[in-house]
Amino acid sequence: LMVYSPQGLLRSDSIPEVGEDAAATVGMAETLSEEEQDELRKELAKVEEEIQTLSQVLAAKEKHLAEIKRKLGINSLQELKQNITKSWQDVTSTTAY
Repeated sequence: LMVYSPQGLLRSDSIPEVGEDAAATVGMAETLSEEEQDELRKELAKVEEEIQTLSQVLAAKEKHLAEIKRKLGINSLQELKQNITKSWQDVTSTTAY
């Protein structure tokens, strides 16, 4: 589980394995002050909103990409042929070949 810290760094938190004491994990929330919990709830809401926005932007970009490909007459079969050709060129251009 990756957690975004206010300093902009990612840190990984361990997720309890099946069979580990879940009460120990729940106890973590009890050690936070009310202010810290409120701050984390705000950060949680903000990150969830950012994820939703990024998902919408990604969907719009994918739609735009599909539209460009359609206008250029690029279809899945042509892309597959191009990828195979490029892969073969990559293989034949290596010194091992």
